[in-house]
Amino acid sequence: MDFAFVGFDWSLLLQRIFDALFNSAIYSSLALALVIIFRSTGLLNFAQGEMATFSAYVAFVLLAGAAPGVTGGGLASWIGAPLVTPLAIGGAVVIGIAAGAATERVLIRPLRNAPELALVNVTIGILLALNSLMGQWWGTGPRVFPPIFPSSPGDHIDIAGARLRFSTVGAWLVLFALLTVLALLLRYTRAGLAFRAVSIDSESAALNGIRVGPTLMYGWALAAGLGAIAANMSANSVLLEPTMMVRVLVYAFAAATLGGLDSPKGALVGGVVIGLSQTLIPAYVPFIGFELSVLPALVAMVVVLIVRPAGLFGTQRIERV
Repeated sequence: MDFAFVGFDWSLLLQRIFDALFNSAIYSSLALALVIIFRSTGLLNFAQGEMATFSAYVAFVLLAGAAPGVTGGGLASWIGAPLVTPLAIGGAVVIGIAAGAATERVLIRPLRNAPELALVNVTIGILLALNSLMGQWWGTGPRVFPPIFPSSPGDHIDIAGARLRFSTVGAWLVLFALLTVLALLLRYTRAGLAFRAVSIDSESAALNGIRVGPTLMYGWALAAGLGAIAANMSANSVLLEPTMMVRVLVYAFAAATLGGLDSPKGALVGGVVIGLSQTLIPAYVPFIGFELSVLPALVAMVVVLIVRPAGLFGTQRIERV
């Protein structure tokens, strides 16, 4: 069926939307990780992208095993690597969760009473340290990460002349599964209920017997796991290298800010808005090329924040005067 109308290629528009939705799922996943930490601590974790990339490298090692030139291959072979893709990614996510918890316990908790700017500087230091470490261990050159979803030329669904790739469907299924698991953890587990209490008012939670430190560590672990999954989903499409998630983190920050820095639902919606604007606006606005694809995301964020400073779904702060 021909969907062209008055010279406009509707099939191409639908194809671009489908392509944008894959990026949207990645942005939403990483934005969700940023929201988890900000909601509990009020801190923007600039190292979230590098922490996620480190987990992707761990998965790569577990997939490669004792391959020549792959640092960590000896340890990987000791645990039985090379592993099949689901096990390798699952192992990397578990290691990422442990690393996130350790980061909170060792580097963040001792500075809990420090100014927020000092804590932000700590996360920037973690970013630089992890980036250098990954470059030293695995090199700065790009590596081909195996796809985790079917990605051969025939792996797609034809819809109105456009191709919805299985990788896009898979990324959104994973994202919805993460949101479901996160909602169940926060609503029905003891640690999740404690995390919600600390997110609302840490001082009142402490007075009611909730251990704030371990609860915040729980939040960092959750965020690290979400970031690890986002990095493993995107590693095949952007190639695995130490700076792989830098640009993704910029868009994830924009998505989280647009949706509301304390709103998981806002992270989802913000990721969709940023992903679509990044792809569609440069394609149909002549003076904005794909080299300036970050500009539409910035404009969308600024427009929303002018109307709603807390973001689309963020909690409005009420101050007494």
